[in-house]
Amino acid sequence: MKKLISASLLVACAFAAHAQDTSGPVTTELPPPSLRLSEQTRIRSAVIGLVGYARGSYTEPDTLIAQQLLEGMRSKFDVTRTVWPDGRQVIASVSGGGHGEERAAMLIDADGRVQAMGLVNGHCRAPAKSDDAKVCNPLPQTVLSVFQHAGASQADAAPLVAWSKQLPSFLAAMAESDDPADVAAAQKIATVEYITGQPNVPGWRVEQLPPGFPASLHPLLVQTGEVNSSASAGKIVLPKGLAGQPMRTAYERSQRPEARLPDAEVTLRSYAPIGKLVETYRELAKGATLDEEGREVVFNGTDGAGRYSVRLRDAKETGVFITVASWKRK
Repeated sequence: MKKLISASLLVACAFAAHAQDTSGPVTTELPPPSLRLSEQTRIRSAVIGLVGYARGSYTEPDTLIAQQLLEGMRSKFDVTRTVWPDGRQVIASVSGGGHGEERAAMLIDADGRVQAMGLVNGHCRAPAKSDDAKVCNPLPQTVLSVFQHAGASQADAAPLVAWSKQLPSFLAAMAESDDPADVAAAQKIATVEYITGQPNVPGWRVEQLPPGFPASLHPLLVQTGEVNSSASAGKIVLPKGLAGQPMRTAYERSQRPEARLPDAEVTLRSYAPIGKLVETYRELAKGATLDEEGREVVFNGTDGAGRYSVRLRDAKETGVFITVASWKRK
């Protein structure tokens, strides 16, 4: 089902969709919202509803597509709204860095349904050496990646193609410069690609779980989240760059006293609202006790494998972190 979004809830300020007297679209730059587009619950839910937890290489190599879309609209000072004569709207912003080379937009129909999302990117991929910077298409080989619902027509996303060609001010100045070198270096959309969203793709795979993590706790790892980190036998397993390091730093141990370190644990990152996740875990962890420890919600319970905990921490823009830890029965 396509997500319904009220345009007035997309940004912190309220505005109305007035009927247009013109034959073409009208773009308005909006005042900075109190919350970035990437922080707003309705937008995050709409993004996940379209692309789920699938991964791809667009603005970042092999990263959640949802994360790349949200980061492409995280600037508070470049929010625009384009209203088309038929009532469709494009809500857009740019990434927090650069001059808007990477940017994202959401296309909403006249009834408030999210039709598609667009991401201007360089098809960035991992470098040959892990310490090097990501490798992206050289200018002017910029790509507009359009994500649509299954069965949608490419023609439905025409407003996103038009939006992608409206360069942010710095890039537009380069394109209109008297210096041929600036014009040559200005961003151009060389390719438009259309991608069907995969809202139901699982966020993690069994092979990503660390050794010793009990199968009985697999149901506590919600599919609406990606594996952010894992540890086993006192050592970090993922991310690979930290593999072999201690499971807890000295600071972490001072902040969270534990009589015994978990035998294994997995941390997921989810873009679901914290309240919805708490309700989900009330069902998944029936019989567990619920405590609030500062900014975290913690479920403590037991099962056939031993003792476990589920710790939820709302990191706002970057999602909710869910740590499921296991202490095997000795």
